[in-house]
Amino acid sequence: MTNTVDNREIEQFSSLSNKWWDMSGPFSALHKMSNARIEFIKQNATRILKKNKIQVNLLDGLNCLDIGCGGGILSEKLKRLGANVTGIDASKSSIDIAKDHAKKSRLEINYKCITTSKLLKLKEEKVHNKFDLVIASEVIEHVYNRKIFLSDISNLCRTGGLVVFTTINNSFLGILLGKYLAENILKILPVGTHEVEKLISPENLAIEAEEHGIILDNFIGFTPTFKFKNIVNKEFGNFKLTSNMHVNYGAAGIKL
Repeated sequence: MTNTVDNREIEQFSSLSNKWWDMSGPFSALHKMSNARIEFIKQNATRILKKNKIQVNLLDGLNCLDIGCGGGILSEKLKRLGANVTGIDASKSSIDIAKDHAKKSRLEINYKCITTSKLLKLKEEKVHNKFDLVIASEVIEHVYNRKIFLSDISNLCRTGGLVVFTTINNSFLGILLGKYLAENILKILPVGTHEVEKLISPENLAIEAEEHGIILDNFIGFTPTFKFKNIVNKEFGNFKLTSNMHVNYGAAGIKL
């Protein structure tokens, strides 16, 4: 098996694809997490950037790959920071939504309905060691074969490039809050969005990534804020960066 795609997962996300840009829909948590995700990416991107970049065009000229881009929530923010963005997803309906929204937003983003493994096989694309920045945000907990997925990411990122992950911790609180509270109690996420056996801790992610030449050396937590109205409406507030990695976390490092 050289495919990282879990067909059940893709079918579920495809069935919800028309909700990607519904700020109060099933992907509302991703929208509320997006600013924190971008802040973490920006903090780490300084390691591979020229020092004269400003915040507005911080990623100007960087070739960026957004893996599992869905409807383009993160891809559009990366493009607005100046990156040359390629967004890939195995769900055609999600890619269609992403293309349509980018067109309406007048943003040029290279969207493809393709997996990492198939992308690497496209000789005409010459994608081996191409990307300066590779991001897999809220994706690694959905793949079928993590080892192949990490190998693909390593092959897609150039030597000295930056790799960024965000995901849910395979911890007691990660499982309790990130899965059961969000899916079964608050119903912020559709039931079945996450499978416990696919979750991974920061420690294990660092070990597995290093086996593929990715040295993850910067970790951060993502914690949602809660106001009274959020509790009443059964929703998250916006996320903020924190040292607490027990539930959601980000990991970043350099490809050797």
